[in-house]
Amino acid sequence: CVPVWCDTTQFGEMYNGFCKGVLWPIFHNVTGIYSASPEGLAESMHSLSPDSSSTSIGEGGEGGRSGSQPDSDTGMSDIAASAQFSDMTMDDVAAGPIHGDSGREAALWSVYTAINRQFADTIVQCFNEGDLVWIHGFHLLILPSLLTRRIPMAKIGLFTHTPFPSSEIFRTLWCREELLRGMLNADQVGFHLFEYARHFLTCCRRLLGLTYGMIPDLNGSHSLAIENNGRQVVVTSIHAGVEPPILNQFLCQTSTVEKTYEIRKQFAGKVIFCAIDKLESLKGIPLKLLGIERFLQRCPQWVGKIVLIQVGISAFEMGDDYMKTKNQVTSMAANINMRWPGTVQFQECSESEMRLPQRMTLLRAADVLMVTPLRDALNRIPLEFTMAHLDVLTEEGRNDGRQRGICILSEFSSTSRVMRGALHVNPWRISHIASAFQQALTMTQEERIRRATCASEFVTHVTTQRWALAVLLNLKAVQKDSNVGRSGVGLGLGYRILGMDSGYDTLDMNKVARSYKDSRSRLIILDYGGTILPNDNTDCFTRYQFVHKLRTPTVPDNRLLSILKELCSDNRNHVFVVSGKERHSLTSTLGDIPNLGLVSEHGMFVSWPAKKAGKRIWETTVPEQDKSWRSLAIMIMEVYSSRTHGSYIEETEMKVLWQYRDADPEFGYQQSRELEDHLSNVLREYAVDVLHGGVKEGGYVEVRPKGVNKGFASMHIIKNMAISNKIDFSLVIGDDHCDEPMLSVMRQIGRRAMEAKSFNDRTVLTPLPASVTPVDVSSTDPFVSSRLQTYTATVGKKPSASANYLNDVDDVHELLECLNRMSARDHQFYSSIDLTSMTYPIAGSGLSGVKKTGSVQFLSGSNSETITANVTRQVSLVSGFLSSEGVNPAKVEKQTSNTLADYLNTVEDDDDDDMFF
Repeated sequence: CVPVWCDTTQFGEMYNGFCKGVLWPIFHNVTGIYSASPEGLAESMHSLSPDSSSTSIGEGGEGGRSGSQPDSDTGMSDIAASAQFSDMTMDDVAAGPIHGDSGREAALWSVYTAINRQFADTIVQCFNEGDLVWIHGFHLLILPSLLTRRIPMAKIGLFTHTPFPSSEIFRTLWCREELLRGMLNADQVGFHLFEYARHFLTCCRRLLGLTYGMIPDLNGSHSLAIENNGRQVVVTSIHAGVEPPILNQFLCQTSTVEKTYEIRKQFAGKVIFCAIDKLESLKGIPLKLLGIERFLQRCPQWVGKIVLIQVGISAFEMGDDYMKTKNQVTSMAANINMRWPGTVQFQECSESEMRLPQRMTLLRAADVLMVTPLRDALNRIPLEFTMAHLDVLTEEGRNDGRQRGICILSEFSSTSRVMRGALHVNPWRISHIASAFQQALTMTQEERIRRATCASEFVTHVTTQRWALAVLLNLKAVQKDSNVGRSGVGLGLGYRILGMDSGYDTLDMNKVARSYKDSRSRLIILDYGGTILPNDNTDCFTRYQFVHKLRTPTVPDNRLLSILKELCSDNRNHVFVVSGKERHSLTSTLGDIPNLGLVSEHGMFVSWPAKKAGKRIWETTVPEQDKSWRSLAIMIMEVYSSRTHGSYIEETEMKVLWQYRDADPEFGYQQSRELEDHLSNVLREYAVDVLHGGVKEGGYVEVRPKGVNKGFASMHIIKNMAISNKIDFSLVIGDDHCDEPMLSVMRQIGRRAMEAKSFNDRTVLTPLPASVTPVDVSSTDPFVSSRLQTYTATVGKKPSASANYLNDVDDVHELLECLNRMSARDHQFYSSIDLTSMTYPIAGSGLSGVKKTGSVQFLSGSNSETITANVTRQVSLVSGFLSSEGVNPAKVEKQTSNTLADYLNTVEDDDDDDMFF
């Protein structure tokens, strides 16, 4: 055991101030914006009970009432709902202990993060590679973020022993995103019940826009996981148990047997109801007392025959709530005992005075256990009570004359899901608690045995050891694939881990520029919005404005237009801008740039580069087809739009989309799945694709002509470009999910070129990552050189099919300007690499490379290109020696370097002139 030494003041503020004062009520679904008045709550609750009633509980559950007796359940629930036992809801919108991110709240949050950092420092010091890090409790929710930054190879599990609130409650926290991201930086998040896991999943979906589902594991089964930035966070729900051997050891001790006998002797002839609760509002002790009071009023024949031993454990950390609850319970117990003496035995003790040995003694002496919290997670007392009375299943235990072994459990306790033999009650309804008293006292021996048998199944099979083993095996099975890199982004507590392919790094502009310089036929494909222009779809409202033409979209500025014009001016470049926008939109912004190809609507239309600016000629990439599907699709989408608030229809020339990014995330997603199935069935006879995409961005359902996407458009461009040389350089840049098909296709085309080259070199290539969607690209082979150098990048550091990424749009502009400088430099300056390509007089060859006019002849296999200063530049390879002179280069003798030019021919110069890049 390695202790973490914390400052006592800091730890107290963290535990009592933030954990108990802020997180505890939120995690138990308690919050409010109006201060409640707790004074008189006990009296109000007490006054709601009938003054007298001699009718026993009979059919209908609540029994008869006098003609003038009102139903108190409604009044009780109203007061309880408004008060919520008040102290933990005494917060104000601006100044309460729950809301706000300044003042006292900010100080508590700072202490919480400081304590978490101290834990992180200690763990890092003790960590060895291969260790499992298992974090427990809501006190250390941001610890995974602090650990993954420093020990990314560690497998980190987080298990919370409290309930997890619904998204509507959790979102009231000002630090909600930090807490969620902290939890998601773990590899596994565990809860005792799926109910809590479901709330956690919903919070991730609604607040962070993440998706979740079942993923396969190494054992051939599937695990529930959240998709978070390219990595999966496993979510488990396994309830903890107890250790029967340890409990049996305490039960067999002489002191336990003697004290049990003393308690039974003290309350001889009575049925003992037992309850052990902390003195805080969430434990529902006042409701329990109201329940026994209601029962004795309606069943007076049991007066003097039952006793409730209520043990209250001091909860000083709850502050005023503890004192108010204690005073309330003391007052109510005194009132009940005043009317029916000896009915309630209330005793307060510290937690150290009610350890496992003391608990087992009391539980063994009791006949019925009552656990009625308003909201509770892990509570092992029902499990311990079942173990204490496990002998009731034996012949000896059945004949001891005691009506024992039954638990009365609140529906809001986690053990109610695993203790099937218990009596489940709604603690907010007093009549349910009263009925549970009556049912426990009048239960037949056979039913009691059946219930005890059901309860014992979980206790004996799911032990603490098996629970821990199951969770740790689940954590150990988490795969941190060596082919998947772990990269962190964000500052402070916004730090998060991205799961990306190994080697996924920023695009090396120098490397791109070198390949660009050495190539002779280049293909450059650029996405439009978000790549060469800032993305207009920054939020849902902005997107809605653009769709309904309520806002003017961003247009290219003079700098971008100048970059594209200069890039297209190089006759070795074939530049295309691919966009999801309509034809008229691209034509109005980029249509005047010569030699620029345009592709609209994700590849449906293409306008080939033209040397002179003029009217754009567009052609479709797929044959013209029947468009009657549009009216059917729109009609169906209108039905779903009418019943899904926040959804709307977006129409373009060739596609129809149903956007639900503004709708409720859960309901919108359900409706989209139903719409997707509906459209697929209705439009199955048409040549269209029904696509469900963009779930992370909000989501849409799209109907478009079959086979049209940016990947298909890329292949179409390569196969139909009018070029004389095969492509030996390609640069493809996108920014979102719509560009992933294009990036996948180009990476696979580049891979085929590498495979053709490696076949001769006998080199082994690493397989493409799983993010690349397999597509048959063999049809492009005749148009691609085996020396092809392919570069793919996405804008923004995120999981992608691209090989690299660029940080933002400015980086894209910088890269394109760098390429333009390379083209301009080719026309103005020459390095030693260029000089080695020059030809000079060669003895006996009859060739003269240096003309008297001072012009320089660059070797060419076809036609030569004349440039400024009467210089001719090489266009292809040394095979150009087969010129009009008819000399075989194989017969040219190697000469001694007599001149500077000859000497340079013998030097391998790797000067990359990075200063230009």
